[in-house]
Amino acid sequence: MHEIQETTYLKDLWNEDLAREVRGDELALLRYRSNLLGADLRITNFGGGNTSSKIELPDPFTGKPVCILTVKGSGGDIGSITESGFALLYLDRLEQLKKLYRGEKYEDEMVGYYPLSAFGQNRVAASIDTPLHAFLPFSHVDHLHPDWASRVQTASANSTSSTENSIGKSSGFPGSAPALSWPC
Repeated sequence: MHEIQETTYLKDLWNEDLAREVRGDELALLRYRSNLLGADLRITNFGGGNTSSKIELPDPFTGKPVCILTVKGSGGDIGSITESGFALLYLDRLEQLKKLYRGEKYEDEMVGYYPLSAFGQNRVAASIDTPLHAFLPFSHVDHLHPDWASRVQTASANSTSSTENSIGKSSGFPGSAPALSWPC
């Protein structure tokens, strides 16, 4: 006979007092959110997952506000990341990748353009998933890699088909959506 187990829900670890301390510092708030998500290995594995925010910062050349994608640096762990672990990239430059994209066979070429999109003195290597974070029409994206989901996906001989059946077909890298305007 199967043992009945009680369902365990994720705890809401958000602490409004701590969040209030960094309010107004969007990068610090992203770090706080990332650390909370990375603290529970049921929803992300060590070193896995990516978090991002689209924020407005003054351009170092003009002083005018520009929209920046802040995304977890490649190889970082969201559970322990600090503000210096995020790549800062001009969002308008990332948008140009859509024009350069030659298809799935050439996706690795895109990674070479990430450093050319760097904001200011930031030289953190951007996550391989940077386009996902740049092109989704949301100010904040939390993309986690829980071990259990990876196992479900790879358990099938045809994992793409299995994934599409489970969560639906997603749009490809270049995107077919019309130009979007970000809140920043």
